[in-house]
Amino acid sequence: MESAHSFLVRWTLDFLKNKDILTKRIVSIENNKDGFDMYIKYKDRDQYVMVIPQLKDIGAMIGKISNDSYFTIVALNSSENFEVLLKSWKKFIDFKFLNIIFVNPFSGLDKKWIVFPYTHHRVGDESSLELGLKSMFDMVEPIEEEQLISKIKG
Repeated sequence: MESAHSFLVRWTLDFLKNKDILTKRIVSIENNKDGFDMYIKYKDRDQYVMVIPQLKDIGAMIGKISNDSYFTIVALNSSENFEVLLKSWKKFIDFKFLNIIFVNPFSGLDKKWIVFPYTHHRVGDESSLELGLKSMFDMVEPIEEEQLISKIKG
């Protein structure tokens, strides 16, 4: 049986390749490099991808991120992950090149929403942060890890 993590790694790889179809900026993709699920060499930058279905250990994630490269965290669009985003917001806004993709590959609405905490913090109003993020969260049906696993099983 495929795990939620391996399914999301595959989904993320397909998503990033499809996104690159027109621009053709991807030079190479390596799996499991330097403790990340993916390392993507673009013509103009390097990007590291962590696929973490359930955001729990923020400290371990933050410890891997720097402002030297681009970093992407892929997580399920679950209520629990949304709460972690809100509670950890101030920890994420320090990283200029970090984006977080919240996904539900089986959503009847959009399949994902993406937030760039550093940029969002600079242009957004802190008083409406939760409401703005919640409106993006609501564009994708929520899914918990157990639900994803049962859908993968078919």
